[in-house]
Amino acid sequence: MLGAKPYFGKGGTTLPQDGISLGHYYTKELTRPYHGSHRNVTTDNWFTSVPLTANLLNNCGTTLVGTIRANKTEIPPEMKVKETRIHGSSAFLFTTEMMLVSYVSKTSQVLKKMVLLLSLQHTQPTIAPSSKPKVIEYYNSTKGVDTFDQMCAVTSTSRKTRRWPLCVWYQARI
Repeated sequence: MLGAKPYFGKGGTTLPQDGISLGHYYTKELTRPYHGSHRNVTTDNWFTSVPLTANLLNNCGTTLVGTIRANKTEIPPEMKVKETRIHGSSAFLFTTEMMLVSYVSKTSQVLKKMVLLLSLQHTQPTIAPSSKPKVIEYYNSTKGVDTFDQMCAVTSTSRKTRRWPLCVWYQARI
């Protein structure tokens, strides 16, 4: 972890004044030291949005790869339909700057699980030997938060405490 900014919930966090979402605000704040460095940011679906992605590219000089929720208004309805899709199929959508991929997992034969991913780095609809889009494999290899959480789950230093700074540093139980 290179930086942190505590989130105190909807009631305890000051909302940004310019009308951007909390995910947009926190992503820009946490990546501020890296603006202009042409690095990539990998985000999960709480943070990822089309306005954030465009803002990072055009104003901050960084790229983004991240999962995105299907309920976002920027996602075309054709990319959200999973009932008529085959297990293991991928659908790609390109703009001049971004790529959106909709992948229906082939692991669950009963329930079709769809993953939507937005990328500024990928420009081709490339499928990996595992039959997943390469952008999904790239996301899985760079998603640091999940890896960080897995590493923290293996070794715990937590104690029961009511002091929030200790909860942040030791991921303690309240």
